[in-house]
Amino acid sequence: MRSYEIMLAINPQLEDKELDSLLDKLKKLITDAKGEITKTNKWGKRKLAYEIKDFTEAIYVVLNFNVDEKIIAELERVIKLEERVIRYLLTLQYKEKIQNKDS
Repeated sequence: MRSYEIMLAINPQLEDKELDSLLDKLKKLITDAKGEITKTNKWGKRKLAYEIKDFTEAIYVVLNFNVDEKIIAELERVIKLEERVIRYLLTLQYKEKIQNKDS
């Protein structure tokens, strides 16, 4: 399993109930693939640096999760088809290996 982080810019006109249903849909996709959500961070509504799809604001959400890399293509496909997501960025999180050096 690998560690990933995804940042979602979501339609700012969504109500809390709709936002929660979208996040639950994505979390279910990850957990159904035997992955685990390690952190969910809702940043709230922020102003965009430039207009995207006629939006000047977006709701930002950051999800950290561990999952097998085979499910990533399906996750991206679902997000691209989701009209409520304006933009997303998925990154692989590398863990630094610390080596002890004896002097």
